[in-house]
Amino acid sequence: MTSRRNLLKGIGAAGIAGLAGCTGGQSGNQSSGGGSSGGGGGSSGGDGGSSEGTTVGDSGSSDSGTQRFAVSMKSMGQAGLFVQGQAAKWYTRDRDDVEIVILDAEFDASKQTQDAINAINQGLDGILLNPFDAKASRQIVEKATEEDIPVMNFDTATLSEDVVMGALFGQYAGGQVAGERFTQMIEEQGIEDPKVITSVFNFESTTSQARLYGFTENIPDSVEVVNRIESDGTPEDSAPQTQSALQANPDVDAIYSNNVGSGMGALTALQQMDMYHKKDSEDHVMAFGIDGGPELNQRIGSGYYDFAVDQPLHMYAPLTLELMWDYLENGESALPQVGDTVTPGENLSIENKTVEGIEPWSEQFWGPAEMTEYEAEDTAWWPWLKCQHAMITQENADASYLYGNVYREIEGSN
Repeated sequence: MTSRRNLLKGIGAAGIAGLAGCTGGQSGNQSSGGGSSGGGGGSSGGDGGSSEGTTVGDSGSSDSGTQRFAVSMKSMGQAGLFVQGQAAKWYTRDRDDVEIVILDAEFDASKQTQDAINAINQGLDGILLNPFDAKASRQIVEKATEEDIPVMNFDTATLSEDVVMGALFGQYAGGQVAGERFTQMIEEQGIEDPKVITSVFNFESTTSQARLYGFTENIPDSVEVVNRIESDGTPEDSAPQTQSALQANPDVDAIYSNNVGSGMGALTALQQMDMYHKKDSEDHVMAFGIDGGPELNQRIGSGYYDFAVDQPLHMYAPLTLELMWDYLENGESALPQVGDTVTPGENLSIENKTVEGIEPWSEQFWGPAEMTEYEAEDTAWWPWLKCQHAMITQENADASYLYGNVYREIEGSN
């Protein structure tokens, strides 16, 4: 495949003009449209990740026949984020003409910017950007645009009109889906005036806010939120606070957690309070939220955690690579346009490849995806491929296409 560094000379000014036109992670200045598993997210219970095996670019490829892409991650130190970045390498391991350089920002906006600029200076064909900070990451896009290097967002958003497009999930929508399912559950069980504890990560993050408000604004007025826990999103930090909330509200009906680490913390607290019961028990306290995970999926399968709204985390990078390749080959006109509905297998697909004996992309639940505009701060920034979610329940908790199970199977095999 032709390198972008040669191809763009042929595309000309019209193609470059096409560059004009979500967000999680710790305490970065994030916009509410996108977001990963939201902050720290679980160093205990099997939900922690490692950045081992990632690379920061060296001298860049001198082979003009090799395409070189940087995957700039806000962090690789949590399972959901690790899977997102590593998926780019898994997807291209059979491609000798593609080099993937993973940049681990370690939840540091300055580090993310500097690492990306270093990679740009070494020569790139494109950047897949998962920003820690929606505004600070503009510097990356500005530098890349100066060098005619296209940038696409995935999972989280950069507030820059020079982002070509982005593929991510709506965080408010995730909370809304959780709220609607919870409403259905309390109606089916005939629970009147239910009491709920909400557990949120780093609430200065607008991703965390959107995940909470999506839930609280879409549940009946009869639901009383008796306590809101704010933690760093890890089980270690959220569990003690959840335990205190349970002590103060022993008659609580449910706990809503807006990331995987808070969810694991809720289960730990229930265990410590001797309130840890399966769904078929009359003493069961409903526990649910946004994000699955390696250990959390197993708890769902066992009946202790009711459900999780899951993103296609391990699909974002392959999906964005496919979009990037289309763009490099044929320019902006090759990309989906605002107003389109993008259907897997028809308009755009991830190849169903086998990695370490499993098929991570066998069920492409990212679509059908609507093409809309990513809006934040009263501005439409760039075309947004608005990806779908999966609902993890006891029936499908062991499915091979869920990111938590992909992480456990592939990393476990290594």
